[in-house]
Formats: sequence, structure tokens, C-alpha cells
Amino acid sequence: MRRLWWVVAALAGITALMPALTGCNTAGCTDNHSALPMMGFYNMATQSPVILDSLELGGVGAPDDSLLIKSGSSVQWLYFPLRFDSEQTSFRFHYDYKEQGLDKPELDDILTIRYTSEPYFASEECGAFYVYRVTGISYTKHLIDSVAVVDSVINNIDMERFKVFFRIAEPETPEEPDEPENPENPENPETPENPENPEEPENPENPVTPAAGERRIAL
Repeated sequence: MRRLWWVVAALAGITALMPALTGCNTAGCTDNHSALPMMGFYNMATQSPVILDSLELGGVGAPDDSLLIKSGSSVQWLYFPLRFDSEQTSFRFHYDYKEQGLDKPELDDILTIRYTSEPYFASEECGAFYVYRVTGISYTKHLIDSVAVVDSVINNIDMERFKVFFRIAEPETPEEPDEPENPENPENPETPENPENPEEPENPENPVTPAAGERRIAL
């Protein structure tokens, strides 16, 4: 039964209105034939799109072989189905980054989307589909920082509806060596005016470091 709803939902919930699709053609339909929302992935620090190559994403309660994303695929966004026979759908994010120690099940994130749904007949060319109205979302925050709903009405217009922001570890840049202050007179280097009270480095008590226990994805 679980497999059945997942397959049907992946086809965008076209159910009892199928007779409207007989004789359907694409000549007069420029939109999608289904209401599949799009989800994009972003770096929280830079607010820019990010490509993940070791992410597994699937519906909670769906069979394992129906993953929407499998580890090894490079993805920046995806379409995903919603259950038309329920008022919410949950998705599991599994991070298959073994070298970073992020592949533990307890670090998986769960995103739950709540909504209402109603069948909608667009036209003879576009056929019928379900329209969803998002009423709320909830999510864990192991590696997800936040989730933004771009548009709460999900129809067959092709656009990004959700933005998922991840905590991404930025690559460290090597520090350049300091140049000597007196390259022309190395035997008599300048000394500070107050040697007993050398100047403190700026902000020694507040270095920029991740919060304790905070995990990040290193790309």
C-alpha cells in the first residue's frame, strides 16, 4: 500500500479526473501537466545554490527502492511528490558523507510539509491535477539550517517552491607569511614603545568559530 501511494503521488495525484486527459495534447498547454513542487538546495553562509553529491532523499514510509535522490548523484534541486490522500508528507535527508562521519542515521534530517489539496481541471490540453496549499512546515536541524517557502500555492506552474539551506563548511585558505617590518635593517629591528605592555591582537576573546557541536557539510 505504501508503494502504491508513492507511485501515484509521483504521477502528481491524477486520479478520478483521468477522463479529462483522454485525447489530451500539448499544443495548447505550456505549463506542466502535474503539480510537482520544486525544492532547491542552498549554502546558508553565502545564500548561493549548492550541489550535493552524497545525499539520499526519500519519503518517510516509502520503500527504500523509491528514493528520489541516491548517493553519488550530483543534485542542486529536484521535483518531489506530495501525498494527495493525506494532509502532510515527510521526507528524510540522509547524508552519505562517510569520511566526515555524517552518515549516521541519528544525523538524518526530517522535513514535514503540511497542506490542503483539491482537484483542479485546467483545460482539455493540460488536463487535471491536484492543487496544494501549504499550511505549515517543520524540520530537524542537524545539517539543515532553515527552510523557506517561496510560494505556498503549488500548482502546475514550473517554479521553485521551497529553499533548503544547509550549513556548509567553507574551505580554509592558507595564511600568507607576515613581511618583516625592517627589511633594510634586520640587525636593529624596531621595538614597541611599551615593551612591557605589548598590544593584544584584535578580538582575541571572540574568534570566528562554529558553535559547539555544530556540524557542517564539507564539499
